[in-house]
Amino acid sequence: MTTSGALPQAQIGEGPFIFSGVPPILTGEIELSNPSDEKIKVRSIPVVRQKGGSAKSIALTELQVGARLAPKQRMRASAHILIDPSTPPGSYSAEVSLGTGSRPIVAHVFENGDIQIDPPRIRLRGAAGDVLTSLAVVSNRGNVAETLRDVALVFLEERDWVGRSLVYALRDVDEAGDHQAYLDRLLHEMKTTIARPAKVSVSANRDVLRPGETTEVKVEIALPVELIKGRTYIGSTPLMSGKLSFEVEANGSINSTKRRPR
Repeated sequence: MTTSGALPQAQIGEGPFIFSGVPPILTGEIELSNPSDEKIKVRSIPVVRQKGGSAKSIALTELQVGARLAPKQRMRASAHILIDPSTPPGSYSAEVSLGTGSRPIVAHVFENGDIQIDPPRIRLRGAAGDVLTSLAVVSNRGNVAETLRDVALVFLEERDWVGRSLVYALRDVDEAGDHQAYLDRLLHEMKTTIARPAKVSVSANRDVLRPGETTEVKVEIALPVELIKGRTYIGSTPLMSGKLSFEVEANGSINSTKRRPR
């Protein structure tokens, strides 16, 4: 006969059992035994908040186990606990109850910085030297407060920059030229098409974003004057524990030219 849930026939070891991880999953092991003559399946073990003491409160409900025990078998089974993603870092104590016994567990919750930015990539069009603005939504999906910095630099690299430079340099070198002539031309091509970092300013109605909070931010980027009309540039910069990414289509330049530099 196979049973499920918190079974009176199954027994739990002495403990304490240690679980750890970043929200929403903490993992560990628990000792189980089957003193009966029947097969037992243990899918979950209820968690009871520890009575008394100075233990911190944590929203634990049950251990997810999924163990199968043969008659008279003793084993250590992998288990996990699902917790709220915003649970603060720290160590928490509780008890698990199985059959007629209950045993202590300790849950170590580690720091988890998780900033989500929408859209994942800000797409813009503008001419070299323009200052462009856009809006983004920033959400703190982690369990620690994060501070918004207001200024950053981002290197905008031309899409397929290296491959295009290799081809252009090859086209410009005479057939009689040696490899050094090619490398010199390649170096010149890359040096004359690289753009200096773009300055990015970020502003919001708050400086600190706490776990579970969402805010709208204004993003302003000053495009480098070296951007070449007709080319697309991509780049990213850290924003708290997230990443602010850009894709910029250069649709003009200071001199309004499509000619590539020599």
